[in-house]
Amino acid sequence: MDNKWDAYRYGGDATDVNSLFELYRINDYLDAFDENRRRHDRGIREQLLQHGIRLNERLSPRIYNLFREVSENLEFQSEAEVFCMPDQNINAFAVLDLREEQTHSLIGVTAGALERLEDGELKSILGHELGHFLFGHNRLNALLSMDPSNRSMTVLPPFGESLFLRWRKKAEISCDRIGLVACRDFYASARSLLKATFGLSEKNLNLDIDALVSQIDEIKSSPELIESVFASHPILPIRLKALELFARSKLAKGCGCPIPGDPVDNTQIEKEVDELINLTQRHPVKPLSVAMMRAIALGGALVMGADMNISDDEVKLLVQILHGLFTDEPEKVIVTDRQKILDELPQVCEAIKKEGSDQDKMFVLSRLAEIAYADGALMDAEGKIILQVAEMLAFPSDRAYGIIVGAAQAGAFRTDVMLTRIATELRRSFAGGWTSTEAVPPGRNITK
Repeated sequence: MDNKWDAYRYGGDATDVNSLFELYRINDYLDAFDENRRRHDRGIREQLLQHGIRLNERLSPRIYNLFREVSENLEFQSEAEVFCMPDQNINAFAVLDLREEQTHSLIGVTAGALERLEDGELKSILGHELGHFLFGHNRLNALLSMDPSNRSMTVLPPFGESLFLRWRKKAEISCDRIGLVACRDFYASARSLLKATFGLSEKNLNLDIDALVSQIDEIKSSPELIESVFASHPILPIRLKALELFARSKLAKGCGCPIPGDPVDNTQIEKEVDELINLTQRHPVKPLSVAMMRAIALGGALVMGADMNISDDEVKLLVQILHGLFTDEPEKVIVTDRQKILDELPQVCEAIKKEGSDQDKMFVLSRLAEIAYADGALMDAEGKIILQVAEMLAFPSDRAYGIIVGAAQAGAFRTDVMLTRIATELRRSFAGGWTSTEAVPPGRNITK
């Protein structure tokens, strides 16, 4: 069914969600997750009832009426419940409570937000949270890993996890827009972001978007600041500027919440927001860091291909190293053309040799050794490549041997060869599909 709010959604948000569904086929997993929650989970609403206060019309006429106005502005039909949570910080959250007989949309708002936000600001916060419902963001939280033994943040493979983490930043841009539509006042919506982020009011800080955004220009001129500040989430000036751009759009004017002035074409707005979001992507800037990242990507590819049998575990480890240490988009760093790898690797090693320390060289070689062991064994050809990279870095071969041995002692034998063999045999066994005598016929969804 068409969702009228899709027109208001930030394009980068929608594109990433479509990629998650198409590339990783997450729909069946999400269906199974939801069904499991319906059958077994009885805790979310009960916890809110136990630790919070349900804000109905009798207990809090102000919040009840504000939420009713927000729901009307957003044409939100679900019977959502709003709870006050005992926290003096300004914050809110939205969660779905799935039951066999009914699904509850639950909104939690902290006491600090209720006490310190003006009506328009609170409507923006409530609208933002409803935006997560309108766009189906909440359901994707099921992809977050709840297994403490899982070192990854999600249940997705490395490239999928990288995509998911990039998407979460973009989802906030979409919901900021819905918060604006809910309150119909750009300045109230912007103040709510300011207060939620820093706890500051206009008493201490003028809401000057241009002055705040100029901070981005200063950060852009400093590689060290870019690497640290833009690592995890959109910083406030970026969110405020993206919201201001949307407030100037024809869409905003159409729903009664524009900034005065001639409306701007929506396509142009999206292009400018894309440029802002690009600033939030984590990627090394300093030449030495870039060279180390590329050396690991290029050298890692050579190590994986040395035995002419590139395993999934090897690729997964390379992606995890690049994503965990360098960039939000490891897929753009990995080179698959062997000749290009051979041409570029000496160049990046030369840069490390000139600018890097012994510690930097050891770091690169250690990562390559980990990749070599990822398939459960160190092949002679893999070891030779690591020694060749060491030579390019002007790093002593005897110390390089020590790094290779040290990687194994640190637990680099990550894959059990026998288990891999069993898995291969299982794949071959099931390659022919189901027969008519088996319990589950082809096409039957056992999670339904």
